[in-house]
Amino acid sequence: MCADASGNATWNQWDANQRDLYVLDHTGDVALYQNIGSGLPNNLDDLIIELISQIPDCDSSLACGEALTCWDDGLLYPTTCGPENCDDPIGTCLDCDPDLLCGDALTCVDGLLYPTTCGPDNCDEPIDICSDDVCEDGEFDNSNPCNPKECIDGQWVEIVIDCAEWFGVPCEGGVYVAPPEGVCCSTCVQFGDMNQDEVLNVIDIVQMVNVILSSEYNAVADVNSDGFVNVVDIVVVVNLLLGLP
Repeated sequence: MCADASGNATWNQWDANQRDLYVLDHTGDVALYQNIGSGLPNNLDDLIIELISQIPDCDSSLACGEALTCWDDGLLYPTTCGPENCDDPIGTCLDCDPDLLCGDALTCVDGLLYPTTCGPDNCDEPIDICSDDVCEDGEFDNSNPCNPKECIDGQWVEIVIDCAEWFGVPCEGGVYVAPPEGVCCSTCVQFGDMNQDEVLNVIDIVQMVNVILSSEYNAVADVNSDGFVNVVDIVVVVNLLLGLP
């Protein structure tokens, strides 16, 4: 109920007539306008109860801290009072914190593989699905040397090995030699270093002679890269040993 002041400013502003009924909500907006000369609206009680239920249970004069706060309703508010100071939510709460400090280690959580030890707690997206194979932490599977697997948190995690040869890195002054069994990457071996000890000496020359006598081909012994292993290659290695051009 309200009473208009002398001069009936509100009456005139609303262009009201005798027996006009106005029902306002808690924000002052008109929820119902009707002339009740023929009686009250049938739903007036229900309307008033509904409008009362819409009145927020909050106090806009509360002193609140300036900190983003996640409330029980799952909504994010700009102050520590949440909705109790009549603030509107500014978004939904996150179940993670992107500012968490995490270790750089692949981690399996709920069957999904994450790039850090925080799993999804720092809002990272999963990068793969964890293997269903059962394993014990610390186990290592080198059956594929280019994709070995380590057991972390009871799940196999693949490790990707990158080799220089795959990326076009040249083997200066030598040739890439295929790796032995159980090793992923080829080795860059200097031309003439037959025993691959990283030192050119007489032992290498003797082995080159044996290759020539056996009529075999060896890419390391083919010092001039002409597709043949012969005395010319031995001469080149001897010159290298003597420091001759």
